[in-house]
Amino acid sequence: MAEISDHEDRKPAIILDYNHNKGGVDNLDKVIGTYSCRRMTARWPLVIFHNIIDVSSYNSFVILKNINPTWMPDKRNNRRVFLKQLGKALSKKGAPPPQSSLCSACESCSGG
Repeated sequence: MAEISDHEDRKPAIILDYNHNKGGVDNLDKVIGTYSCRRMTARWPLVIFHNIIDVSSYNSFVILKNINPTWMPDKRNNRRVFLKQLGKALSKKGAPPPQSSLCSACESCSGG
């Protein structure tokens, strides 16, 4: 049986949890909408693939900013710069990722 809240509305706990966290999903959609790789397509697997790329690139950006908070602190469009560097690094066939500012704070990989 599902947990019921102690509040007078007596909503199930899962509904309260959803309502508490739905702002994060809305914020993610807003941030991803600014710079997105989405394209018009009638093929649903491509829609899912584009969404995975968008969410993964945003997650990578958040991880980078947490690991290295001094990376471009004064720039307002630092996510755009990150995506440009990421795209260049991923588009080089067979080339290892550049050991530049993207991975300067990481000591566990070969970038730093």
